[in-house]
Amino acid sequence: MLAIFAAQSERRYAKEASQQLLELYWRERRAHPELKKKELYQRIVAQRLGGEASRAAQIVLRAEESFTDWPVERELIFRHVVHYLIFDEYMRTVGKAREGTKTNMGVVAARIIPENI
Repeated sequence: MLAIFAAQSERRYAKEASQQLLELYWRERRAHPELKKKELYQRIVAQRLGGEASRAAQIVLRAEESFTDWPVERELIFRHVVHYLIFDEYMRTVGKAREGTKTNMGVVAARIIPENI
């Protein structure tokens, strides 16, 4: 029963965070159309992190390392950044109490974040 509650909580968190990040993406894209993808992603992540904005470049780099080399080489997309960021955020909020998540937050993010941005 606890595992079911944890999975529901994770999915809800991933959905809400993905929606918020997508809104932030469109706002920043309109405000700064000149930015290249990585610069835009870092700006969005920095805003999301607030007081920890200095970690933005590291988050984007880690997302790139995690999602662009395996299983095939590909370009970093916003969906990758969102997946990495929401997992990182969630794990920081639950602390060391858990080793991972019960659900794949990337699947939830993929339902919300278009692949082509």
